[in-house]
Amino acid sequence: MEKKPASFIRVYCPELMDTITPGEWTDCPFYRGQKLDPSNTEEALKQIFRCHVQCGCRILYQYYEGRELVQKAADSIEDPEGLRKILSLVTKQAKTDGGKKGKRIFIVDDDVDFLEMHSTVLKNRGYEVTTAQSAKECLEKLDTDRPDLVVLDVMMEKFDAGFEVTKKIKKRFPRLPVILLTSIGPQTGLEFSSNADVLEITGADILLDKPVSPDDFVAAIKRLTEAKD
Repeated sequence: MEKKPASFIRVYCPELMDTITPGEWTDCPFYRGQKLDPSNTEEALKQIFRCHVQCGCRILYQYYEGRELVQKAADSIEDPEGLRKILSLVTKQAKTDGGKKGKRIFIVDDDVDFLEMHSTVLKNRGYEVTTAQSAKECLEKLDTDRPDLVVLDVMMEKFDAGFEVTKKIKKRFPRLPVILLTSIGPQTGLEFSSNADVLEITGADILLDKPVSPDDFVAAIKRLTEAKD
């Protein structure tokens, strides 16, 4: 069965000549370094409306009315109440789409900013996210809770902690997909002739170099979770 397109709200920024998706980092000059979270309606309302007024951003959104997908664009919104109605349509549908919980992703990284940013990216795409900040915490949580996929940073308590944890995970749960995040070579102090060597040695399913773009990050997770199904 084909999956329905999700409800969403996006902002087309003329400064960037691109769309901004709530929950992702943006270079928009009017809220550089901030994230939009549509689940926090009041804050999202302020941020999107401010950008709309200050640089003329176009509001793009879609939602379902029953089984019909409605797609709209607003070039001019006179006051925050107009945007509030749009947010209400989108967030209400996003909470009820399909009535099914998303895949559960476990992200392990000692970089708090990385955890926050990538957790938000995944949550805004319908995934459930749990996090840990060390190899030890990762293994402890896996004893009581089984996610659909694990994302592991290599350099944590030790420079190769992620490698060792991946081996332990794959020994205990061979079918649990694992994505490793690292910069092979200079940062880890380890030299491999290719990424394939890392995957063979550790048992990981995918190796992604940091920094990783949100689109590449989500695409890798989607590919592994769909293959598991």
